[in-house]
Amino acid sequence: MRDALAAMDPEGTPGLTREESLEMLALSEVVIRKAGYGRQPMIRTARGAGASWSQIGAAVGSSKQAAWEAHQRWIEAQG
Repeated sequence: MRDALAAMDPEGTPGLTREESLEMLALSEVVIRKAGYGRQPMIRTARGAGASWSQIGAAVGSSKQAAWEAHQRWIEAQG
């Protein structure tokens, strides 16, 4: 990823082949999925440590309501 970003020209066009671009796309999808999975257990940990939903929302870049709702959906999906 670092090499791909370094290869971008000033206009942001990557200096990658089609195959490299597709490989980077697939890799980024894996990272996004793993990061999304890791968020909810960390929210549970933050709540257990006394963090408010306002603090959690700020940490994840959303409102407290959106953070709470996303966490509730995740809990329901686990059951």
